[in-house]
Amino acid sequence: MKAANFAVIAAVIAITAAGCEIPDNPADPNISPPHSRQDTIPAACVFTPERIHIIGLTEIIPDASLGYEAVLSIYVDMFDGYDSHIKAPATFRFELYEFVPRSSESRGERLIIWPDIDLTDGAVNNGYWQDYLRTYHFELQMSFMPAPETRFTIEATCTTQEGKRLSNERQIKYTLPGSKFPRGGF
Repeated sequence: MKAANFAVIAAVIAITAAGCEIPDNPADPNISPPHSRQDTIPAACVFTPERIHIIGLTEIIPDASLGYEAVLSIYVDMFDGYDSHIKAPATFRFELYEFVPRSSESRGERLIIWPDIDLTDGAVNNGYWQDYLRTYHFELQMSFMPAPETRFTIEATCTTQEGKRLSNERQIKYTLPGSKFPRGGF
């Protein structure tokens, strides 16, 4: 009985060690060899942008150098299909609208549309990337100083290298510096 068990184990090891792959030169040239596991893994794993989000650090800051204008400091998260923060080549466009309360469409008249920001160059992209936050940071000059407690709607549109357009809106409120809650989001 022990000899029979030994023979079965030896046969299983011999079959397993020999493998099931077809040699590089099969007898019939019309038969292609089966795909190995490496053939099923893509050559490069690419995680492309799937959505963007304007985060709560976004605010309007008075520009002390000019005294009558302000700067929109905007932070934008970019996410892949797995909801992970990523950075990727893209072009961003930002627009500022009046906020219309108690309306299904909160965007009123467009006040500012800034020139597109092209982040397809690696060095430029890295200049806007805040690695410690895993987000992009933009500072956009405004052509006016908003009145205190004024609300706005900001729209960010991102066009990826694949041509996909991603958008996000956020309402912010300008509060005077030094007030109890100086951040712009509400």
